[in-house]
Amino acid sequence: MDTTPVPWLVLIYTLPAEPTRKRAFVWRELKKIGAVYLRDGVCVLPDQPATRQAMQAIVERVRGFEGQASLVETGRIDELTAQEIVRQAQTVRRSEYAALAESTSELVAHVWRERRHRDFSASEAQTLVADLRKLRRWFDQIRARDYFPSEAAADAEGALLECESVFREMGAGVAAR
Repeated sequence: MDTTPVPWLVLIYTLPAEPTRKRAFVWRELKKIGAVYLRDGVCVLPDQPATRQAMQAIVERVRGFEGQASLVETGRIDELTAQEIVRQAQTVRRSEYAALAESTSELVAHVWRERRHRDFSASEAQTLVADLRKLRRWFDQIRARDYFPSEAAADAEGALLECESVFREMGAGVAAR
């Protein structure tokens, strides 16, 4: 693992217990940007322009929800904790990439299974291409929060490229990009 110190953003927040939808909203937003929780109400991300902007937006939202939020910028975290944060982030991303690769493989299997028996109608081909585009967007979303890349990203992208190749072979006629 790279031992270069990473500057961190540390978000410390509390929200009223009710209504729970506010807590759920903040949790979903933090999950969407790939934040790692150190404990309840304390999460971290590498300090980058995009993460800083996203965390600041969450701070404003928490405050708008009548909660309290503090954003510690360019925080330093001890090496052992930093390694654990990276491990947790990579584990979650690997899981997300694996789910994406599995969905991509299922789509490819479906296409080949159906192609053995029949041709797709134009409407069906459009639906399949839309499904492939959704998978590509999903990959892009995961990649955007993959701050500590591993081989899992390349594996998932390889599965997508294979799927795109299958679609070209079947004559869907539309690249999913």
